[in-house]
Amino acid sequence: MSILIDQLTKEHSDIFAELNEADNLSIITEEGQNRLFSTKADLLVHLHNEDENLYPVLRKEAENNKHLESVLKSFSSEMESITESTMKFFERYSNGVIDSKYVESFQIILSALSERMKKEESVLFVEYEKINQ
Repeated sequence: MSILIDQLTKEHSDIFAELNEADNLSIITEEGQNRLFSTKADLLVHLHNEDENLYPVLRKEAENNKHLESVLKSFSSEMESITESTMKFFERYSNGVIDSKYVESFQIILSALSERMKKEESVLFVEYEKINQ
């Protein structure tokens, strides 16, 4: 496995662990909220890492690979939606004021991020490894 894919996979694992820790602490507690909102910075660093190091390689390969081009379009569209909803969540609740939708919104984001990470690892990371053999 390449260094980049090892790093991105570890970042996925760390982010998911942080989100689960926040959930286990209960995100309605101050400690849980602090853990949750500290994860935002790690998530942004991870997204930047993918944007700078993973996607350019995949896009270049997709110029000659219609299947990969289609996969990337689908992933891009999905990621825009997940990023938008996640950032809205962080913006909405970063001031510590929570409402009745807070826990439900968090669970939706946790599920979406978990599924996305699994898809990236099983599809995009595999494609990247094929390119770099």
